[in-house]
Amino acid sequence: MLLYLFLLLSPILGEFKNRDSSLLEAAASTHHLIHLMASFSPGLTAGDSISPDQDQFTRTEGKSVTMKCNYQTSSSNVYLYWYKHDSDLQALQFILRKGAKGYTGENIPDKQYESRTTDTSTELIIRKLTLADTALYYFTMSD
Repeated sequence: MLLYLFLLLSPILGEFKNRDSSLLEAAASTHHLIHLMASFSPGLTAGDSISPDQDQFTRTEGKSVTMKCNYQTSSSNVYLYWYKHDSDLQALQFILRKGAKGYTGENIPDKQYESRTTDTSTELIIRKLTLADTALYYFTMSD
């Protein structure tokens, strides 16, 4: 079974849901979707930015996927966060926090996930994809 991943950037989640919900529902009826969305953080300062490396992924159940976001920040110490959003009925689910630049700590409670970081990019690796991985995925950062 194929799982599709899309990477979108939208500062306003409501606009995305209203505009693309029918597309997602139609696709979900024929395929299982894993949806990735990188979100801008309200804590970003002037000159900080987040951008996806790739906009679409296709994977099969049981395989792994690597989702990458590039970021720029003037901060010398930064924490990078990944979140998962399963449905409108649930709040965002914390996946991991990883230090970058001057910070070195990490918090990754579920070992299905892994993260690699540099001073300008971060990757979220999801191992052994299942239907439960169908969701929106968010990346943000803070100093």
